[in-house]
Amino acid sequence: MNFILKLILILLSINGFFSQNLTGQDLVNHINEIQNSWRAEYSPISEVEMKFKVMDIKFSEVSPKDEPLITVQGVNVPISFDARDHWPNCKSIKLIRNQAYCGACWAFGAAEIISDRICIQSGGAHQPIISVEDILSCCGSSCGEGCKGGYPLEGLKFWMNSGVVTGGDYNGTGCQPYTFPPCSSCESSKTTPSCRKTCQTGYLEATYKNDKHFGKSAYRLSTTTSSNKISPDAIVTIQTEIYNNGPVEVSYRVYEDFYHYKSGVYHYVSGKLTGAHAVKIIGWGTENKVDYWLVANSWGTSFGENGFFKIRRGTNECGIEENVVAGLAKNSGSGIDCFIVLLVLILYLI
Repeated sequence: MNFILKLILILLSINGFFSQNLTGQDLVNHINEIQNSWRAEYSPISEVEMKFKVMDIKFSEVSPKDEPLITVQGVNVPISFDARDHWPNCKSIKLIRNQAYCGACWAFGAAEIISDRICIQSGGAHQPIISVEDILSCCGSSCGEGCKGGYPLEGLKFWMNSGVVTGGDYNGTGCQPYTFPPCSSCESSKTTPSCRKTCQTGYLEATYKNDKHFGKSAYRLSTTTSSNKISPDAIVTIQTEIYNNGPVEVSYRVYEDFYHYKSGVYHYVSGKLTGAHAVKIIGWGTENKVDYWLVANSWGTSFGENGFFKIRRGTNECGIEENVVAGLAKNSGSGIDCFIVLLVLILYLI
């Protein structure tokens, strides 16, 4: 009896070892064979490219610096929610960006929720597409290591302390668009761009200084206990923050199977850990009796469900409920808007 039990354990161990070392189409076939929560589709991505689509695992952890923690009073949130539908006039919520061959996901997540929240707070009156480039290149070592990764909350603190200009994707029309073009098969990662305190040639809306948008606050949601376990009210805390103020930025661990995600509710099945990633959560729901978070990725629209994906909610899948950050805008517009308002007021008084 003991011999049979040992034999079974050995076979299970061997099976687990081989499943963890599957790659490419073999990994995709394995994923689709053993579960039906989500569907994988082969993506011809090399191990090198996997690495520079993510960042060092240390950046998925809470920043070592002192951080303002926010405890959100839970409200009766709906069973499903999609920020794209709740704030239909805010085009940035629907936007899927492409970080190309730079591990700038932390800066993308920050720029995305800043854009969304400025629009939401202004009732749709102001809809800047905030520059990833400005955060990535000018935040410096206080944020992390640029294209090798960074702390999401520090990107939001940069918005609060230094302001961020407009920009958008590669070839965007804002002050500082993203330097790197999208690539279907990236062969090498890029170095972090140098900080430039000027707008691109041809941008006439404002100077770099006057194009700045500022945050009023930057904070991390209180979702963990003193022993670093997920708190009982973590889910409703995240939901309430999104429902009241807009999308949030989160970081989590990425495994090889995630790169092949196509549809459904993702959960880790098989593959090696490749690094950490930062994204924005825009809602939640339930699919085939599985609760999920609705998430916008920054790998272009060819990934997943037109750039979006769903991941299990309530189980801290891959650590996605541990490090949740957000912030509020200082005002509804940029420095140039404030200047115009002040000028109008002076003329009125005269």
